Amino acid sequence: MSSLKHSEKAAELFKQGCNCSQAVLAAFCEETGLDYETSLKLASSFGGGMGRLREVCGAVSGMFMAAGMIYGYTDLSDKKAKAEHYRRIQELAEKFREENGSIICRELLGLDRGKDSPVPEERTEAYYKKRPCTDLVSQAAAILDEYIKKNNSEENRMKIAVASEGRNVTEHFGHCENFNIYDTENGKILKSASVPNPGHKPGFLPNFLGDMGVNVIISGGMGGGAVDIFNERGIEVITGASGEASKAAECYLKGELKSTGSVCHEHQHHDECGQ
Repeated sequence: MSSLKHSEKAAELFKQGCNCSQAVLAAFCEETGLDYETSLKLASSFGGGMGRLREVCGAVSGMFMAAGMIYGYTDLSDKKAKAEHYRRIQELAEKFREENGSIICRELLGLDRGKDSPVPEERTEAYYKKRPCTDLVSQAAAILDEYIKKNNSEENRMKIAVASEGRNVTEHFGHCENFNIYDTENGKILKSASVPNPGHKPGFLPNFLGDMGVNVIISGGMGGGAVDIFNERGIEVITGASGEASKAAECYLKGELKSTGSVCHEHQHHDECGQ
């Protein structure tokens, strides 16, 4: 379904009587797997900035719920997935804020008070003229659509960094000579480059690689502090690898390279894929 259709559907649902949160969530029934009635029930508490409390805009809450159904995590021990999803939600919120100046209902409506009466206003022609809510639900749907399209096009692309000594995987991440960087798409290496190690100091290299757009880091071993920062950045860490850097990257793309969780010390490796 196109962005235009989702934004139009959300606006149509709002004009039919859905609250702002219901309009956005229900517009994405096909993507979330929720049926229409379940979507309405789930979002029913979030209209009017959460039950007319005029807090977070219901259109934004509906966008968040739809994103949770499409991308959310279920493994409670997976800190990486949790961080990735929170990063996703913050990105969506920032986009809405950029377009509208706020994600808070009372600020969007120009209200100077707190909560409203729980009794909703009549949906008259005058109501729709004075309230920007139809446009807001349409915008929220379009923002989520844009995010989905962007990530669908990027999900098969990946940038892999291999901590190396020349062409071979290094045993010590922080003291490596260079990083072999592989741009991949659909499981194939498209191009490669060697980037010199700019220097080893606590916390620097994970952010250096993260800022380059690296999605996966492969090394023989790595300190726990670096692993934690990579996890916070949503970058997958593979340790215990050895042999040629290009072979390690290829093994990863084939699903044949698994992390041993090795920290920086002398390792014993069984083969070039580090298994």
